[in-house]
Amino acid sequence: MEERGIVLVANMGADSITAYESRTYDEVFRICLKPEATKLMNVNHFARGPMVGPGHIYCSAGGEQLLVANLYDDSLSIIDLCSRAVINTIFAGSRPNRIEVFEQAGKAFVTNYDSDSVSVIDLRMQQIIGQIPTGIMPQSIVLNRGNNCLYIANTGSDWVTVIDALAMDKQSCLKVDGYPVDLLCDGTGRKLYTIIQSHESRERSCLVEYDIETGKKSACMRLGTMPVNLLLDQERDRLYVVDAVDDSLTVIDSTGLKALDIIGLGKMPVSQSLGYGGKYLHVVCMMENRLYKVDVDTGLVVKTVITDTEPAWILAVG
Repeated sequence: MEERGIVLVANMGADSITAYESRTYDEVFRICLKPEATKLMNVNHFARGPMVGPGHIYCSAGGEQLLVANLYDDSLSIIDLCSRAVINTIFAGSRPNRIEVFEQAGKAFVTNYDSDSVSVIDLRMQQIIGQIPTGIMPQSIVLNRGNNCLYIANTGSDWVTVIDALAMDKQSCLKVDGYPVDLLCDGTGRKLYTIIQSHESRERSCLVEYDIETGKKSACMRLGTMPVNLLLDQERDRLYVVDAVDDSLTVIDSTGLKALDIIGLGKMPVSQSLGYGGKYLHVVCMMENRLYKVDVDTGLVVKTVITDTEPAWILAVG
């Protein structure tokens, strides 16, 4: 299947979003972000550097809009992809980290790392309509479309918060054996995969599979030193984990949680996204400012290109 579309990279250290042609990695366009005075406290620890700090990117179902969480500016940028322009910047919360969108309800949910909460944003009005308490230092968030519940990884505690997305209310918590770093649901909505970092620094991190109905652990495997990002490939029954210290990509059989391959990458890989057709995996390495394209069938790095400063998130579109 011929590769197509673009690859979007959020450059936290350059306050920019860069788009690359997915096949050649030629730069297509660049969007520069500016602070919009949304930060609650006017304290800038990066006076000589980035002031917005774009991180997580979400693309609307129709592919016409981007939502970008800006860590340093406490804001959410709304970008029109047709005009390639920022159409609005709104207050999102205290150090907004990740975004999940319930398209049918017209709401975005944003984890706030510094205030232990999730902001609820009405996408039609483009403003916050509520905040929901979570555990300590919430980061990753995923919507299970089978039960309309949000699952939030609280990286400062050993709990996963469960929120009813329709009622916008905290429902329950799932106890885990360590610090949950990243999580996602499988296609059936019956399984929750979670990267768990051990309480003990000498212990290895784990990938744990939970049964969503019972909340019980159903499978587990050891990972590397600092796994930070998890991705599901439903077509191939695979999970991909990037490790920011081991500089690696682990390919895992999702049906049995067994490692199939470990692929070496550049320094500090932090985010990954599957391209159109699922043949290539795009990975950004923050420390060396580089984008990698990996053939998931052969495990080979087939292309690489220098990015802007501190690429923090990547999203393949189209």
